[in-house]
Amino acid sequence: MQVQPRNPVLYALASFLVAGLGTMLGGEVGRGLLILASVVVAWMLLFVPFIWLLTVPLWLGAWVFSVVDGYRTAQQWNRQHGIIS
Repeated sequence: MQVQPRNPVLYALASFLVAGLGTMLGGEVGRGLLILASVVVAWMLLFVPFIWLLTVPLWLGAWVFSVVDGYRTAQQWNRQHGIIS
């Protein structure tokens, strides 16, 4: 059986569009759901007066982490299957 490589850029793009999606597609569903939940909670806190100033960096950081983690998850899967990406 031949294994097809996973494109890290597509996984990062998926996480850019929906936080944690690239991680979930990479097989790390629990971690992807945790990332999605953290982005959603941080986003909801943006609507709380005075607290939103503190949660903007949290929301942005979680979202950027989601994109990076989607990319990294695809690379890790490729390495585990002997594919250099």
